[in-house]
Amino acid sequence: MKKIGKVNIENPLVLAPMAAINCPAFRLLCKQHGAALIYSPMIHCNSLVNLYNSDKEKCLNTLIDFEETEKPFTAQIVGSDPKYLGEAANILSEYADILDINFGCPDGDILATKAGAFFVKHPEQMDKVLNTVLDNTNLPVTAKIRTGWDEKSINALEVSKKLEDFGLSAIAIHGRTRKQGYSGKANWDIIKEVKEKVNIPVIGNGDIFKPGSAKAMIDQTNCDFVMIGRAAIGNPFIFSRTKYLLKHGNNCPEPTKEDVIKSFFDFVELFNKQKRHKFTELRDHAMWFVKGLEKAKSLKNNIIKQKDEESLLKFMRSI
Repeated sequence: MKKIGKVNIENPLVLAPMAAINCPAFRLLCKQHGAALIYSPMIHCNSLVNLYNSDKEKCLNTLIDFEETEKPFTAQIVGSDPKYLGEAANILSEYADILDINFGCPDGDILATKAGAFFVKHPEQMDKVLNTVLDNTNLPVTAKIRTGWDEKSINALEVSKKLEDFGLSAIAIHGRTRKQGYSGKANWDIIKEVKEKVNIPVIGNGDIFKPGSAKAMIDQTNCDFVMIGRAAIGNPFIFSRTKYLLKHGNNCPEPTKEDVIKSFFDFVELFNKQKRHKFTELRDHAMWFVKGLEKAKSLKNNIIKQKDEESLLKFMRSI
């Protein structure tokens, strides 16, 4: 059992904040498989505040669609305007357990607003964000960063010390630069260096593809938590299998086709209970679930042809 601030986290496995993927059903399924800390998708503070003030009910059904059973839950925000950041922090404090500031998003649209990984290039401008968020919440505040802007400006240690000095409760480090995006190899050595030099929990992120990768990151960096992102898409088993490996020291069997299809229908059950319910979203998840099965390309081609939930579920039962 570890803590972020006063929030107890029962194991070191964290679900990364993934836009267009982390719907409540997917988050809950990952939690059922062993993810101890769940992140929302990245929430733009301007969009949140504007929608909350104009249509609170719609906002609660879309941007703040958090379930009590997901707790402990981290809401991640991104932005650069102190007014919106402060108001977003105040709003989300009613619903989340932890607030996370995104200082690592490499997306061009986010960078254009001087948010996300912009702050890794300009850490001196983090102060206005940190001050306004900390002033508007009593929750633990964390941040997600990258190793630097590019290979010539690696500054994760400098930034991490700054965040610790401001009073943040944990730091998540994606072991890539902004320039790398999601390509190339993640640098775990930098995560290790930061962990050795700061006195708050460090969450390692990058190149966690299987249970052995998660264990290797913990062993090599001594990080407190591992954040799993793309490897969990259509594969919530990575959490249960990693949890087993960390506890027993050996791998449990990989999921069978029957396990995968059952897990998809577990997802469907959760999906049909959530507030937001789009068929295209369900179909996307179906394609992700079958990606590792035999004849996956053919299965995906058939899934994309399905036009409604009834036909999709009928096809998935036939696999």
